[in-house]
Amino acid sequence: MRGRYQAVGAALAAVVVFAMASGAPVSAAPSVAPAHSHTEKCGKPKKNQDGSISNVVCSNGKANSQVRKYLAGQSPLVMQLGADATVEDVHVAVCGDLYDPNVADTIPILLNAYTYIHAANNFKAPLPTAKKLANQISSANNPLCSA
Repeated sequence: MRGRYQAVGAALAAVVVFAMASGAPVSAAPSVAPAHSHTEKCGKPKKNQDGSISNVVCSNGKANSQVRKYLAGQSPLVMQLGADATVEDVHVAVCGDLYDPNVADTIPILLNAYTYIHAANNFKAPLPTAKKLANQISSANNPLCSA
């Protein structure tokens, strides 16, 4: 996924250099739609005893933008998944956060983060639902994270 972003960055730099050389005005505004367009504010994070939060998704199904900052600190790799994430990207992010000793997350927090990202990016199949991901993570013979 990193290579994809580097290629986009190089292409944008080339456009800016061309625009500057040709005397065309250069805008700092991005030309692509911002990520996480399926979000809105619908309440501050309500922490549960296990560190998870209870209002990740609004009643209309959109991700609650007010919980993003909390979840980004708890499950940073999952929270970086974009709208073009693949099943492999999801597995790498979940397993990376789950086994990162510097991130104090639990499976419920990981599932909060994935629920947020799933709603924010309007993920569709073949990406798993949060419930399916929870079953994969908690399965005794789970090949998802072979640590």
